[in-house]
Amino acid sequence: MSDFTQALTLSVVGVGTVYSALIVTGLVVGLIGRLTKAKPPVPAAKSAPLPEESFSGVDRHVLVLLAAAATVAVKRPVRIRRVRFVSHKQVPELWAAVGRADYSERKR
Repeated sequence: MSDFTQALTLSVVGVGTVYSALIVTGLVVGLIGRLTKAKPPVPAAKSAPLPEESFSGVDRHVLVLLAAAATVAVKRPVRIRRVRFVSHKQVPELWAAVGRADYSERKR
């Protein structure tokens, strides 16, 4: 009978420890959630509507997507003032050659 009571005591203590740890973890997570409530959204700034025609090869849909991506990336509203395309011709020759060699080696 001694072995049975020892096993029962060990089981009760183990289960009690697990449940108490889960309760403490739940309380800590709840406390952190209350302390870090989301801030209210910042109202969008009013601006003039985008022109229908494209400007330097970028239409208004692309501008909206760029602004949305930038807003998500920096977590605050942004305004796109200029879009500049970077051509592969502006990359130094050695850098481009190494990139092509690396790509062709991976492809094999």
